[in-house]
Amino acid sequence: MDRFVRNLLSLPALDAADERALALLSRGGDSEAREQLIISGLRSVVLRARQLGLTGEELRDAVQAGTIGLIRAVDRFDPDRGARLATYAWQWIGAEMTRPAHRELPLHDDDRSFNEDFDCPENLLEGLPNMLAEVLVLRFGLGPQAEPALSRRAVGERLRLTISQVRTLEAEAMRQLHEGLAKVIDRAPLQ
Repeated sequence: MDRFVRNLLSLPALDAADERALALLSRGGDSEAREQLIISGLRSVVLRARQLGLTGEELRDAVQAGTIGLIRAVDRFDPDRGARLATYAWQWIGAEMTRPAHRELPLHDDDRSFNEDFDCPENLLEGLPNMLAEVLVLRFGLGPQAEPALSRRAVGERLRLTISQVRTLEAEAMRQLHEGLAKVIDRAPLQ
């Protein structure tokens, strides 16, 4: 583990009373209190990145992205709701770490949608760019000739991508599927 990560993990945690006091000051516009909350929360950012199994440069990139989520969480944190900052920020941190950061990734092989010879319930992947659909097919063993689900490493080797790129493409595909399903649900008749 590099020194950067060790330093962040060694940051002292705030006790509940100090955290609450700083959060109230921060909500009142105290920038020093806000900064202290952010610094104390960096330990959670590293722990979340480690939980995702990241190392090296991927870990550093995830910590940077996760810090954005932490800052957003600090700015929205309400200590009167009974949760600790680390608990509240956990989802914000993870969301930023899995958000597609590299738009230069090959999201589109061509302009066609992935729907040829695809036998998935309700053509679930129809409309996704080919690369996104291919990542999901390989990762989760989907399709008419479903192969066993592959690890991100195996998908990366097959598609000549890094593990980080596979993770990014997978997250983007899942985001697009989520948005598509949300639109369908919004149009569904009420019972």
